[in-house]
Amino acid sequence: QRLDEVPEPRRALLGGLLFAVGLAFCFEYLDSRIKEPDELKKVLGLSFLGMVPAFKPKDVTGPPLMGNGMPAAFCEAFRGIRSNLLFASADAGPKTIVVTSTGPGEGKTVVSTNIAAALAQSNARVLLIDADMRRPKAHELFGVSREPGLSNVLVGNAKASEAVRRTLKPNLWLLPCGKLPPNPAELLGSAKFQEFLLSLNEHFDWVIIDSPPVMAVTDAGVLAHSVMGVVFVVGSEMTNKWTARNALELLDAARPNYLGAILNKVDVHKNPYFYSKHYRKEYQKYYTQPGA
Repeated sequence: QRLDEVPEPRRALLGGLLFAVGLAFCFEYLDSRIKEPDELKKVLGLSFLGMVPAFKPKDVTGPPLMGNGMPAAFCEAFRGIRSNLLFASADAGPKTIVVTSTGPGEGKTVVSTNIAAALAQSNARVLLIDADMRRPKAHELFGVSREPGLSNVLVGNAKASEAVRRTLKPNLWLLPCGKLPPNPAELLGSAKFQEFLLSLNEHFDWVIIDSPPVMAVTDAGVLAHSVMGVVFVVGSEMTNKWTARNALELLDAARPNYLGAILNKVDVHKNPYFYSKHYRKEYQKYYTQPGA
């Protein structure tokens, strides 16, 4: 049947459907946000360390930490990330890692905290350092005071033994950020900070550093120059590809060793096509149970 023989109402409906499909493809083409694991390699050139599923805050009764009743998918994701980090750093020296992101809100603090918790579960002695001296959050997750902390140690008005706190999780210690200083980048780039990091190798197997976002301030670049490796967190459907590339170009000035990237806050139910290779349907019932 020719188009001119189709009744007017049907032609209008067909035209509307074609327009809607074309518009959907157009929006998808123009959407430059990173939303699937393969893009971490293709767009950013980084190894894929793991994918962390999103969770609803209303479904979580406490801080989003492994062992606090978080969904099993969340916990299993960090166990997988732990395994990948162990392989990526097998031949490295002191295991000191910076965790950062392009911008705020991508979940770098939750990621760094749970990486530390996952490593501690493997019987390694782990120290988590909150080096975000502008918007610190780690002390809130563990319910401890912000001071004394890293800044207090670096300016000399507190000892490391006073600032480092043992958490309720076995093998995991926390060094909160301390008093908010006017010059965070200068403190993190100081010789005293370098000496402090070296001294930690005598007491801990891993040091995980939660850094400010790259595009916000220069702190991440300063830290990246001082550590064994960098883990880059990308919020799924949050981060523009070009902005993330610009962030990595800024970090490149510090000549960092990239261990890989983590796709965070992934809505596996919204876009199953993108995530089917990494999150199989047959495991969903298992994943909905609370994790350890």
